[in-house]
Amino acid sequence: MDSRQSLIETLQRHAPKGYPMATSVPGIVLFGIALISIAWSLVYRFRLAYSTTLRKVPGAWHAKFSGLALKANDVAGSRWYYVQALHKKYGPIVRIAPHEVAISDPKTVSKVHALGTDFRKRQQPGTPFNIFSISDPKAHRLRQRFYAKAFSDETLKSSTEPAVRELVQIAVAGIKRDATENNGHVADVYKWCMLFGSDVAFQVIYGNANTDGLMAKNKSTDEVIMGAYLQRMNAWVNFCFPLFLLGRWLSPFSSYLHNIFRVEGRYADFWQEGQRQRDIAARTTFVKNSRYSKNDGVFAVSDEVKLSDMDIAHDITTFLGAGGEPVGASLIFLIWQILKMPHLQQELEAEVAELTEPVTDATTAPLPILNAVILETLRLYGGGVTQLPRYAPVATNLGGYIIPPGTAVTTHTGALHRNPSAWYDPET
Repeated sequence: MDSRQSLIETLQRHAPKGYPMATSVPGIVLFGIALISIAWSLVYRFRLAYSTTLRKVPGAWHAKFSGLALKANDVAGSRWYYVQALHKKYGPIVRIAPHEVAISDPKTVSKVHALGTDFRKRQQPGTPFNIFSISDPKAHRLRQRFYAKAFSDETLKSSTEPAVRELVQIAVAGIKRDATENNGHVADVYKWCMLFGSDVAFQVIYGNANTDGLMAKNKSTDEVIMGAYLQRMNAWVNFCFPLFLLGRWLSPFSSYLHNIFRVEGRYADFWQEGQRQRDIAARTTFVKNSRYSKNDGVFAVSDEVKLSDMDIAHDITTFLGAGGEPVGASLIFLIWQILKMPHLQQELEAEVAELTEPVTDATTAPLPILNAVILETLRLYGGGVTQLPRYAPVATNLGGYIIPPGTAVTTHTGALHRNPSAWYDPET
């Protein structure tokens, strides 16, 4: 007992003034554990920063130690601008987190994403198992073969193209109606473009968007961007879980916070509807020429190519999100760019004025101005700006840097399409 008291008195005597000193063995043990944890964390961070070959990859100094800055930009929805700025400063290969690099060099991107590449996807937190998250190449090819006919050029032109023309007429009529009836004769073009994009995806999947799509049912754009809200919520979870819990607690007092921190409730309602697997899958265009087995709930295109109704239901949700929002967003940017350049607008209008009905992909293919506008819009403002992480299976040379196994290699299309070594005057 005397030795314990003597130790405590010694620690108290040498402790800095103004700092409370633990006066019990448990307190001393907890204090020691805290010091050890801090020391271990510092050692671990420095090891991440300087003991791997990633130390030679250029980037912001803090990216060697922590991915907090990247996560903060995910929360703010500004990751695209953040990574683009890093590429401008540091080059086509940049370290953006301790275990992650971003690439924008076309040759490097081809090496990472080419057919037969050893780089693999991983199931990301908060994402369902579907065609976009499958990491096994064999399972992915099986799904590709199952959907091949529905997404073939022949099918899209023969069955989808006439329906899309009808959807265009519905969207244009809606814009005109809003401009006529609303105060100030203002129409929400953003809303109609986003709903139109979703209905195009709906048409490919179900084939009856003109009667059951979002425009026909006068839905809001929240139905289209629900996946973006879910991504924002996951970003908060990864950034700081206590702040995420605080946001959920405050969400009843703010619709903005509710859309971020409680979106899984609305998403769950949407998902629950999609979980009527047998009914949902049976309504799609994907199963028209397949055989259905009631015993195991499987649709088969052939003896080797088959998917369960659950698999199809998972993929449908992904197709609607990945196929709808990017189309609408790209269309919005296209209109915005044209309106910014009156001379281009006049030339484009004069070119398409020569077309006769019906307007088809074949009749618009020879139009140079129209196709240049579409391609440049997709290059600069393509809706699919989500990062595409792949993971190095072994130590790999990318652009002269050795990337250790397990490192996330991320491609941001915005940076790739603005690489000055690949494009002349890339920002225009």
